[in-house]
Amino acid sequence: MSAGNLLIISFIVFSAAISFSDIKTGAVPRFLFILTLPLFIILKILKNGFANFHEAIIGFLAGLLIFMLVYFLSRKKLGLADVWYSALLGLVLGLRYWYMAIGFACIIGCIFILISKQCKIPFIPFMAIGSLLILTISP
Repeated sequence: MSAGNLLIISFIVFSAAISFSDIKTGAVPRFLFILTLPLFIILKILKNGFANFHEAIIGFLAGLLIFMLVYFLSRKKLGLADVWYSALLGLVLGLRYWYMAIGFACIIGCIFILISKQCKIPFIPFMAIGSLLILTISP
């Protein structure tokens, strides 16, 4: 199995696990991010090498900083797990595909809010769906 396939499978399993945790409990244990971040970094390096690793780092930092800004501007209504998952999305997908995944997540989340009439929703499952859409349509 190639490093690219292992990266995608690991990311999908991780995304499913924390999505279910976010839906069920409204929280995601922070240690899951601490444990998996080195794994995703290693798999990303094995997949692409160091030549394009700067794109993953830029995606990671953009996902982290943009969502951290939203976290503080929303007066902490966005969870910290959303911030860390956004950073992980940026690492795995890269900046360009991170933007697309977040765009899909926002659209799907808005549709869910309109249909369910709930104001407070767990956002990680929508980010996971958006990232899965990107993983299926991106080259």
